Amino acid sequence: MAEEGEGRKARPGGGPFAFMLPPCKLSPMYGVYDFGLMLADRVRTEAYSRALREAITPGCTVLEIGSGTGLFAMLSRRWGAGRVIAVEVLDTIDLAPRVAEANGLADGIEFIKGFSTRLELPVRADVLISDLRGTLPLYRMHLPSIIDARERLLAPGGVQIPQVDRIRAAVVESPSMFRRLQGPWERDRFDIDHSVVSEISVNTWRRWHKEDMEDARPLTGPAEWTTIDYTSVREPHGSGEMAWTVERPGTAHGLNLWFDATLIPGVEYSTSPDGPGLVYGNAFFPLRRPVEVCEGDEIHCSLRADLIGGRYVWTWITGIRSQRDEPVAFTQSTFYSTPLGRRDLAAQESGHAPSLAMEGRLLRTALQLMDGSRTVEQIAAELEEGFPSRFDQWDSAIAWVRQISRDYSD
Repeated sequence: MAEEGEGRKARPGGGPFAFMLPPCKLSPMYGVYDFGLMLADRVRTEAYSRALREAITPGCTVLEIGSGTGLFAMLSRRWGAGRVIAVEVLDTIDLAPRVAEANGLADGIEFIKGFSTRLELPVRADVLISDLRGTLPLYRMHLPSIIDARERLLAPGGVQIPQVDRIRAAVVESPSMFRRLQGPWERDRFDIDHSVVSEISVNTWRRWHKEDMEDARPLTGPAEWTTIDYTSVREPHGSGEMAWTVERPGTAHGLNLWFDATLIPGVEYSTSPDGPGLVYGNAFFPLRRPVEVCEGDEIHCSLRADLIGGRYVWTWITGIRSQRDEPVAFTQSTFYSTPLGRRDLAAQESGHAPSLAMEGRLLRTALQLMDGSRTVEQIAAELEEGFPSRFDQWDSAIAWVRQISRDYSD
């Protein structure tokens, strides 16, 4: 997860590895519960286990990025890897050494808490394994992290797991999913018009699982949007055109997206809605409004995903050519899904001269006090005195400093 800026060298667990952590508080993307769901997904975990068994040669070096609680790192040792480097930015990695110790697999595994993009290896790995996807493979800094690891940390001719993801989509009828997005903003019992909010909600997409969309029925077959070849991909963005012919009459509510994964040749799985239902779920991209369609109607969609500031902006332009009604076209984008006030927009203008608000001054002061000569308690006392309107009691001051110390200190 590439982040620029000065940081601190981190070498948890010792060993000849070093990387730089960025000076930013990490927002929790996954917790223990989420990693438990991943572990419980037998289709996913058994496919990765099989791919590892086939890719690992005796004594080889395996690098796992996004290790979570270390399952695949431990399986790598079990299947014969001589050395395993398991990297994870989240706190769950602190549990991994204890799990490995309890299973007699701690020897030969180095668990490192930090960003893979700051990792330095004395010898490149023979196998690179990861699962940094979200609902779709284009998720946060997934692709930049993979590209960086492949170019810097994987030996020439090394094995990557996964190797290819193919993202597909179909047009679906799902009144319930559309209602979840739009229903709350319909004119309610107080006769309040929420149409302004409704215009924003149709520019968002949502993850769903099988149990969430029992009424979902495909109106078309699948079309492939794009293919990600992890052994050669160089850009984190995605774009492509899709076209379908409606196979039965109904109401089109949106697009359903999933991916088919090839971990190594012969080891595959799919998050298709026709399958068992994996932990990833599917992505529902709504149309601006439901459209009645009949058999033989033609639907076209231009879909693109642009990585901007660590998050993807999705844009989908959909056209429906009907045999009985006028054609319709919708342009939607997650760019329009976040309301921005005038103050927010002004603060981002290139000509704006920003000055620190109170929270900024507080953080700056705290970081300046963290010079190695003061304890957490002493820093909290100074901040409580210097920012009385921010801290109305001692407990809140020291709790805040403890968190800052955790996020930024050596």
